Amino acid sequence: MALLTKTDFILYRECPNDVWVKKHKPEIYEKFEVSEFEESLAEMGNEVEELARRMFPDGYLVERRSEGSRELTKKLISENKPVIFQAVFTTDKFFAASDVLKWNDESRKYDIYEIKMSSTEQQDAEDDEEGKPKKVNKKKELQYEYDLAFQSNVIEMSGVPLNKKYLVRLNKAYIKNGELDFTPNKLFIIEDKTEAVDCLRPIASGEMERAYEYISIPTQPSGTCPCYYKGRSAHCTAFSYINPTVPAYSVHDLNRIGSSKKYLMELLDAGIIEIGDVPEDERLFPKEPDKNGKVSKPKKLNQVRVHKSQKPLIDIEAIKKELDSFVYPLYFLDYETYTTAIPIYDGYHPYQHIVFQYSLHVLKSKDSKPADLECLILNKEPSRDIVKSLRENIGDTGTIISWYKNFENSRNRDLAKLLPEYKDFLLDMVSRTYDLMDIVENQHYVHPGFQGRASIKKVLPVIAKIVGREEELSYKKLGVQNGTGAIEAYRQINSGELIGEAVKEKERQMLEYCKLDTYGMYVIWKHFLDLIL
Repeated sequence: MALLTKTDFILYRECPNDVWVKKHKPEIYEKFEVSEFEESLAEMGNEVEELARRMFPDGYLVERRSEGSRELTKKLISENKPVIFQAVFTTDKFFAASDVLKWNDESRKYDIYEIKMSSTEQQDAEDDEEGKPKKVNKKKELQYEYDLAFQSNVIEMSGVPLNKKYLVRLNKAYIKNGELDFTPNKLFIIEDKTEAVDCLRPIASGEMERAYEYISIPTQPSGTCPCYYKGRSAHCTAFSYINPTVPAYSVHDLNRIGSSKKYLMELLDAGIIEIGDVPEDERLFPKEPDKNGKVSKPKKLNQVRVHKSQKPLIDIEAIKKELDSFVYPLYFLDYETYTTAIPIYDGYHPYQHIVFQYSLHVLKSKDSKPADLECLILNKEPSRDIVKSLRENIGDTGTIISWYKNFENSRNRDLAKLLPEYKDFLLDMVSRTYDLMDIVENQHYVHPGFQGRASIKKVLPVIAKIVGREEELSYKKLGVQNGTGAIEAYRQINSGELIGEAVKEKERQMLEYCKLDTYGMYVIWKHFLDLIL
């Protein structure tokens, strides 16, 4: 039987069935495609690990994970090699490769360092709309500690006692200024997790044994997986294979059902899987007022009702109130950005968005045709050229329209810090930006085709079909079809992976994609406007 790896163990803790399929049905598991975004994250993780090693000079890299690498690790440890990268340890059940082992002269033991591509605990989530830090992801934090506990157990089972257990992460407060600074606690923060990991190790040991026994079962476990009681976004990779009776659109897709786990469990335990079978009882009505003291519209109830009737719910008065607040000219704006764990330009911190492209459709009056403007900057730090172009194309009056304005406004605040001479203009943009998604998110317009979602990729195809422009407004016909594709295109061009005519063609595709986002917003706005006229 194959050994249980750290990755498998972490996956087992999320969904045992998923890791069983991965181990026993690799041909099935491989059918679930890895996205370009996931591939780029893996590459970014490798880059982060390679750079973090610079904090540990004279380290020896164990390059291959094989029987030979295990023996090489033993030899290096017997020689008290000061620093070992990717040391390999196996038992009869488990396999672990350690990012960094560093000899501690005082304790006469090795310290272990686990390198993660996330930012530090206090910075693990992007700031909210007002710039206030979001809550720490405690689940992710515990996962990191389990990660270290697994490795520590396997290493000590292999006869190598450990001293300290450290977590190495990026410092989001670090601002690049010239060459990257690999001094500890500059670009990377080193956190002592020894106490937490040592407390967790006995618990992890028991779970490791159970995980190994589970993946050793020759026949597929019966029944559903734990993900069955989670919202769609939290489903495991092999969910559709493990749970073939669950339709592609089910109660797992009810609005914010992931935050209503008790309700989801009640529905599923009652045998209710189809949206159309959800009873219209008090559980579908919001009970708590929001921070402004208002009780929001019943999103789950509306989603169920439009699905049953296959007719939209339209609040004409509410839509009219929103659109009447607009001031012409209207500016339909969308940014494309690139994020990288390691900042590549001065003035940026880890994971800061680089705004490299925008599309803008300008409408002078409700009866005019939108003018198409755009800007794409490649192969250099783009912020100044982007903002200068925005300043030329956006006047001092008029409503700026985005879809999920938090994103554009956060980028405007970032740009204001990078370019203080444009601060007033950029913050004025923030104050003038309207979120067109609010009409959908706030339930002024509910369509069965939205399936409880409000992203433009879900809304535009529905509206395009209504107005008879489905083919014209389809992302499927584009060379770059989504934001992930735009990010990958930017990386390919800037890295030199694409050259010559291939670059020109990719640039054309990038402009075409971003243009559809803003023109799509115009089409949606026009549809809303026609409803109230």
